[in-house]
Amino acid sequence: MKITTAESSGFCFGVKNAVSTAQKVLENYDGKRKLVMLGSIVHNETVVNNLVAAGYIVCDNADDVPEGSTVIIRAHGVPPSEMEILLSKGCDVRDCTCPFVSKIQKIVRQAALAGENIIITGAKGHPEVVGICAQTIGTDVKVAVINSPEDIETLDFPLSSAIIVSQTTFSSEIFNKICEKAKNKIEKNNVFGTICNTTDSRQREAASISESCDSMLVIGSSHSSNSTKLFDICKGRCARTFLVNSAEEVRQLIAQGLILPDDRVGVTAGASTPEAIILEVVQEMNEDEKKTSQDQLDSEFANAVDAMAQVRRGAVVKGTITSADADFVYVDVHDKSEGRIARREFESDADFDLDKAIEDHAEVTVKVRSIKNSDQGKEIILSKNDVEAEKGRADIEDAYNNKSTIEVKITRTVKDGLIGVYEGVDIYIHRTQIKHGEVKDLAPYVGQTMEIRVTKYDMEKGRLRISGSHRVLAAEDRAKKSAEIWDSIEEGKHYKGVVRSLVDFGAFVDIGGVDGLVHVSELSWSRNAKPSDVLKVGDDIDVYVKSFDKETRKISLGYKRVEDDPYYNIEERMPLGCIVRGTVVRLTKFGAFVQLEPNLDALCHVSQISSERLEKPEDVLSIGQEVTAQVTEIDAEKRRISISIKAVAPIDPVSDTSDAETTEE
Repeated sequence: MKITTAESSGFCFGVKNAVSTAQKVLENYDGKRKLVMLGSIVHNETVVNNLVAAGYIVCDNADDVPEGSTVIIRAHGVPPSEMEILLSKGCDVRDCTCPFVSKIQKIVRQAALAGENIIITGAKGHPEVVGICAQTIGTDVKVAVINSPEDIETLDFPLSSAIIVSQTTFSSEIFNKICEKAKNKIEKNNVFGTICNTTDSRQREAASISESCDSMLVIGSSHSSNSTKLFDICKGRCARTFLVNSAEEVRQLIAQGLILPDDRVGVTAGASTPEAIILEVVQEMNEDEKKTSQDQLDSEFANAVDAMAQVRRGAVVKGTITSADADFVYVDVHDKSEGRIARREFESDADFDLDKAIEDHAEVTVKVRSIKNSDQGKEIILSKNDVEAEKGRADIEDAYNNKSTIEVKITRTVKDGLIGVYEGVDIYIHRTQIKHGEVKDLAPYVGQTMEIRVTKYDMEKGRLRISGSHRVLAAEDRAKKSAEIWDSIEEGKHYKGVVRSLVDFGAFVDIGGVDGLVHVSELSWSRNAKPSDVLKVGDDIDVYVKSFDKETRKISLGYKRVEDDPYYNIEERMPLGCIVRGTVVRLTKFGAFVQLEPNLDALCHVSQISSERLEKPEDVLSIGQEVTAQVTEIDAEKRRISISIKAVAPIDPVSDTSDAETTEE
């Protein structure tokens, strides 16, 4: 096959800069600070997993970042609010926002401050677009994210009042069509062609190559905006266009006859694809030697087990359990001497009844570890676990290739992670891959079962290294639940939520895949209450939707209940004329504030305290003094109650007897 590789493939400047910065930080790492990627630094699992293995943790938002961390801001950029949180935590922030993205953010921020509405061509919810939208926070302008010319007709504001910018990786072809649609409606100087130059040339080259090829490979992640745009461009020009992420996927395409030996094959790659993966894909297509498929391996393994193989080192054979002592279980493998298996291999299986197996002469499949000849005959060392491990490794490799899930038993903790066991095979799970958020204590996970996805299956220095992640499954489940919430969300709808974090201005609550903010004013009817006075992280609470914005993905939640309002049914609880008791809590020139109930104060005007004229309330009252009064006015709407002490038992000043006697003389 003839292969044509696009010159403008692989890492763009922004991604290369971010990855290079992350690696340089590792070179000078002294272990004093946590190393954090705020979101995956690039849409490529290999790059991210390598950085995680080297010591980085991935946090999806700034609230999850440990204080004082060294934080890499990816090329997509972040909203200003995220940056403020990081700085407030004393983090060492390495801002690797792409210059093209920073330019768009500046254009949008200046336009929003000038009162101009914003149109962004791009993918809703993409990190870059979210960061651009956030530049308008604090202004009254409207923001619309569109991805087709038809969307122009759906805008609810006049085009004459707007500017138009684009996500850096958006399709140049579609952007031009949108601008043509908006021609004469948006002023020329308000149209900003902010698609990255590299993106534009990459798309044009991919279009040119795909037109002359029989099949086309776009190397990149399905989560990468620029990779999926390249796929759409090539697919429109070459019917057999495939989006692949590894050489293994190319191998499968060739095996399935989707890429033919005589094909002219074009290759391009997204901006998040490392050069090593591009070279590996090209090398795979140049490989003449056919590799054995997984089905063939499984078949050979099964045949080896079923056949009565000769008892030799490394052979897999069947035998029957005959007896046991304190250290070994003995197996008849149809040789002159019995083989033996360490008893601990059976004791680790709680469901295996060894006594019954001996009684029934149960059959067992084993692997011959070693054979030694001595004066007493052959010493044959066998292992049941080795056979299970071989089958387990085959299952794990299959799960890795097909991105399916397996269930492991957590057996122990190691530095920065857990060891899960599947069919006798150890799988490493880094602490950042256990769940969303930071895991401080690993010990409680020991003994539990955990569903994982195999993220690494590689030979390193002659040893098989296997890693897994439960976090990616949780993230997928969270994304699914998030989509369901956004599809059905409406104002007033109630949700069961979990408090994820507390900040000065409120509490962030997870309502099942989406975080919403309960503003501090919505937490309590008390004016001076702090979030930590009302809630703590991990609390399960009932909340309801006050407002939401699907474009910016922001939800405002309510928590305090109407029936908990001190003024709820106040006219019924304290009708006009009723007698109440309370405690003086504040004195002013014009009167005294008396607390009748928690968070419910009433004002007694200075003229309603005494039967005599007072200069100031403190002439007869003091803070903490209990008084009796009559309710004279209630205004629930203005949240105001007036009372009169004088109407019940006026408190008059104590007269000075000595002065009175002098006056009489």
